[in-house]
Formats: sequence, C-alpha cells, structure tokens
Amino acid sequence: MRSIHNWTDKEKEFLRRYVQDHTWTETAEEFNKKFGCDLSRDAVKAAGGRYGIRTGRNGRFEKGSIPANKGKKMSADAYKKCAPTMFYKGQPPTNHKPVGTISVRNNYKRGQKCVYEKVAEPNVWRRKSVLEWEKCNGPVPKGKMIIFADGDPLNTDISNLMMIDMSQNAVMNHQGIRGSDRESMEAAVNVASVKIKISERKRGLKKHGSSKRVER
Repeated sequence: MRSIHNWTDKEKEFLRRYVQDHTWTETAEEFNKKFGCDLSRDAVKAAGGRYGIRTGRNGRFEKGSIPANKGKKMSADAYKKCAPTMFYKGQPPTNHKPVGTISVRNNYKRGQKCVYEKVAEPNVWRRKSVLEWEKCNGPVPKGKMIIFADGDPLNTDISNLMMIDMSQNAVMNHQGIRGSDRESMEAAVNVASVKIKISERKRGLKKHGSSKRVER
C-alpha cells in the first residue's frame, strides 16, 4: 500500500505549469522523473483536483496542430473496417431526403401534426397545405393563413383548404369555435368576422367619445 504523498509548494507549482500543455498521464510521468516519485496518473490527477489545478487541454485540435497520422496511409485492415461508414466527396448522407419527400411532423406551436414537403436542397421544407393552395391560387398574402375545412391538418387536398385572416383565426381559437366540415367552418369564420367588427366598432365609439370630452 502506497503512503500518502505530501505535496510541496514546488511540486504544486510544477504541476500547475506542466499540466497546462500535457495530459494527466504525461504530467504524472514527468513528475515522477523530476521528483523521484512513483505516483500513479490517478493520484496526480486527484491532487490537481484538490489544489484546483486543471489541464489546459480540452481534447480539441488547436489551430496549427498537426494530427499524429498526417501523411500516413491507412492499413488495408483499417480501411476494410472504415469503408462502410466513410464519406466521399459529393456523396449524400444516408438520411438524405430528395426534393418532393413528404413528412408528417409535430407542430408544437400549433399543437397538432402538420404535413411538410421538401422543396429544395439542402434541407428546405414547407407546409404542404400552403403549397397546394399556392398551386391553385397563388401566394398567400401577408396577414392571411390556410386552415382545414374539416379540421384535419393531415387532409391537404385543395378541396379541404380555406384562406382566412389571422385575426379571424385568433378569435376562433379564443372563442373555441371551429367546424368539422366546410359549411360549419365557414359559419365559424363568419362569427369571428362579426365579433371582430363589433370589437372594432366599440373601440371606434370609445375613441370618438373620448375626443368629444376633450373638446368640451
């Protein structure tokens, strides 16, 4: 059983300086040579922990560092093992999805599943409902959005799509009014429109009344 090593200030200072550019294994070897000790790598590292000494190495290659295998050819056995997972210039990754791929994803912001379609490389996706609408009707104007007549966000057929104002959608969400088919959904949109107009009229009257009081 090894005795407990009592670290001198000189040894601590060496440890603090040397470990900044070396691993704990290298530091332990050099420490033992310099001070005639026989401490293990773990013992030296533990001492570093006790005295608040940390290695300056983080496992990353620093700028200007030369890899140990630079200029060396891979052995035939090593190449055989690595070949199945090696990437070559111009080779797409194994999980690459071609343009036109359809994907059903969770839209956590909306709290529902949505259908997306890949429209461009390398990884550009858009909601399929919007794409289908644009094919028939052109771009969706600012302040507008596409909803589903039957309430099913996975049904992206053009016959199931409706364009409404975002303000109408906000009122429908707040009031909890939705439809389960085109007729009932259109009714819900109309109710939302009426509520918006009533709210706007109330604000207008309040503002007008306030202006009159100021004039008096």
